[in-house]
Amino acid sequence: PGLPRPHLQDAARLLRYLPISPPTSPPLDQACLDHTFKMQRASCLVNPRAGYETELNYTPTEAPLNLAVVGAGPAGLACATVAAERGHKVTLFDRSPSIGGQFNLAKQVPGKEEFYETLRYFTHKLASLPTVSLQLATEADASTLAGYDRVVLATGVVPRSLSLLGWDHPKVASYVDVLQRRGPRRGG
Repeated sequence: PGLPRPHLQDAARLLRYLPISPPTSPPLDQACLDHTFKMQRASCLVNPRAGYETELNYTPTEAPLNLAVVGAGPAGLACATVAAERGHKVTLFDRSPSIGGQFNLAKQVPGKEEFYETLRYFTHKLASLPTVSLQLATEADASTLAGYDRVVLATGVVPRSLSLLGWDHPKVASYVDVLQRRGPRRGG
């Protein structure tokens, strides 16, 4: 009984056949635990029901809609998957060639590697939902969105600009510049 020895030696191959479970521990220094330590309700970056399990119930819809979700970052991914599970037809747009939005930057930060698993989970989840059409590398404009019953904008954040003395120095780089390996800005 048990797994044959060759399977134990190739753990990566075996993991491809195991079901992927939802992320259970998003970034531990985010709202999930930070709120708890402050005696506030826990919440989660990627699971809107966390901390609201008895209040936020996803029931099947009686009137399926044709939805467009613009932005395949954390909020857009959660919206698209929940809407599809409820019975709506969803088209998920992102101008990037991959899902994840700012998670693709965050996963590069040492200690934040769990974002890779979150994106792996959503990749698997999207593939398992036949009513979701993923449109990556696609700019969603008014003409693209014209035929939908509802449009959800989940286009993420714009990094804050600094207002510190020297922020405009050519050697200063934003976190986006650093994580995308663009280096400091040129010029002043």
